[in-house]
Amino acid sequence: MVGPPVADPVRAWRGTARPGLPTVRMLHVGDCSLRSMECSHDFRAPLGFPRATAETLLQHGVGMDFAHYFAVLFEDLPDMDLLRRRADLAGDPDVIVVHVGTSYARRLILPDTPTIMKLRCDLGRRLGHRVFSVYRPLRPVVRVIGRPAHEWHGSEALERFLREVSREWPEARVALMHPFPRVYPYPKQLPVCARTAAHLHAAAERCGAAELDYAELLGTDPSLRGANGYNLNARGSEIVGRELAHWILATKPPASLRGISGRRPVRVQPARSAISPVVHTP
Repeated sequence: MVGPPVADPVRAWRGTARPGLPTVRMLHVGDCSLRSMECSHDFRAPLGFPRATAETLLQHGVGMDFAHYFAVLFEDLPDMDLLRRRADLAGDPDVIVVHVGTSYARRLILPDTPTIMKLRCDLGRRLGHRVFSVYRPLRPVVRVIGRPAHEWHGSEALERFLREVSREWPEARVALMHPFPRVYPYPKQLPVCARTAAHLHAAAERCGAAELDYAELLGTDPSLRGANGYNLNARGSEIVGRELAHWILATKPPASLRGISGRRPVRVQPARSAISPVVHTP
């Protein structure tokens, strides 16, 4: 009814690695927050902050080999056998960015069935910028009759995953990225967001992962988001991508450590100056 399938630009993008160029291998595990959404939520939207990260690294003479594993909830995180099969990199990752947990605060009216999600994305794509006018009267309705999109089962699955990736790739730097702040949060979303943030912080501390929190940089500026007030557009993606690149350049995975024992957690306000990157020369 609404047209043929649209090719996914995220799956087709492999990074900026070139022969003879030092390269950082980055594995992203997370949801649609990595996409750049100018208007409505779109499962075929272009890549957002990882591309901006790669472009910033390239300005410093460093390429990026990139792979993405799609996961929304803590319970969706894969085991290591599956992740290795999907992580199509030239070698072991140097940086693993885990960005999950956003969807626990979502509220919806219609269920997230594949048909409804595809219809919502296709209609939003055809509405273009007119979708902002649709969201304005819809927000009060969702606020009153919306229900949580997902049940909460704790952060045990997240901590298991963080420990397993640290054991699987002991020389990689593992970073847990917090959900971006919402521009138009409903009152019932606020305690869910606070609980998720607290669990992410505790999991990072217990598992020795770095934390990447861009709430202060993004604020609640609607000009950095799409119509739903959460997903970043090109401007917002550029801000996060640039800061993530600076953090990568300033970070050296502790090659002498194996597993997570003794590793000190780091809560990062991303660095704005770059030092020696972790690189591989093809």
